[in-house]
Amino acid sequence: MNRNKTTSKKENLFAASRFVLPEHREVYLRMKEAQTRYLPPALDEEERAQISEIMYQGFIEKKPVLIRYYDRDGEHDLKGKPVHFDPVSQRFKLQVAEGNTWLDCTVLLRAELQDE
Repeated sequence: MNRNKTTSKKENLFAASRFVLPEHREVYLRMKEAQTRYLPPALDEEERAQISEIMYQGFIEKKPVLIRYYDRDGEHDLKGKPVHFDPVSQRFKLQVAEGNTWLDCTVLLRAELQDE
């Protein structure tokens, strides 16, 4: 008798149990999703300073900057001109093809100046 199991015991825990409340199942699924969430690489102070310098240079010279940033889904690239910095909230406004977007400085992973 050879059975192909499509789900593990752990995944089938709530389907097999009649005593689990729907609220408990939802909490379990949220915890499982949090475990698979993207974790960004840790940047040291030198890398952060280099990113800040490139962003400032793009702002002063009015040149486009290619940045790599992260969110819940993973890493993304975005190209645009830095047009405003907010030092209080540590955010900057980037002028992109679709309009303007605000990004936190803490989500930046890399930045490089681009030619127009």
